[in-house]
Amino acid sequence: MSIFRFLLLLCLSFPAFAQEWPTKPVKFVSPYPPGGSVDPLARLFAAKLSVSLKQQFIVENRTGASGIIGTDYVAKSAPDGYTFVFIFDTHAVHQALNPNLPFDPVKDFAPVMIVGTAPMAITTGAMKPYRTFADVIAAAKAKPDAVTLGNVGNGSLAHLTTIVLNQAAGIHLVPVPYKGGGPLSTDLMGGQVELGIASTAAQAQHVRGGKMRALVLTGDKRSHTMPEVPTLRSRGSMSWPTRGGASSRPPARRGRSSTSWFPN
Repeated sequence: MSIFRFLLLLCLSFPAFAQEWPTKPVKFVSPYPPGGSVDPLARLFAAKLSVSLKQQFIVENRTGASGIIGTDYVAKSAPDGYTFVFIFDTHAVHQALNPNLPFDPVKDFAPVMIVGTAPMAITTGAMKPYRTFADVIAAAKAKPDAVTLGNVGNGSLAHLTTIVLNQAAGIHLVPVPYKGGGPLSTDLMGGQVELGIASTAAQAQHVRGGKMRALVLTGDKRSHTMPEVPTLRSRGSMSWPTRGGASSRPPARRGRSSTSWFPN
């Protein structure tokens, strides 16, 4: 089961600009802290674009409130095509979950491009006893409300998936919201939370390094970054892939396509 193909698909969308763009430094806002999946994507793009477009691209972290703080900053910035925000699935549900949202997630932004997609993984610290997702279900049934499952923020796809998974499996994994994948990974590796659910992009390096153990994936098929890990679909549970992209304030002028950002 997919979630609005990001158009958020990691919500990184970029508008088109006048042919002379950029004539000054461009700001990429990452509304999540370092250590997750959004921040390294923003920095990768900034580095590549600085070279290909011969202009400085700056990454600025403005974190908090499940990405609302950084996204609101961009919504209130000048609509000149020089401030972008990297977003993902949470952007699409903000308005439904937060009636006092300080921006319109559709009208206040111009989509630019889909940056990538990735399934989520449910992981645990290497010191924890869980070896399979069946172990998790057994533990949750044996001790209701005792098994914690960290996510990347209230209202995130990870949080919503936890709710659906609890309903489907007849258990109650206790959701624990974090400010992003970085803080979540730190607590997973330190044993402060039993389990975590976040994108494979945020967790693969820790799994490969032996500090985490991946138990199951949410995508329709196995991931090339974790080929040994089964999917929820393969065990009859729901699966939701995540995607990501970028947005910016709608620019006053359009003309330069985002396809020209990376010359052949």
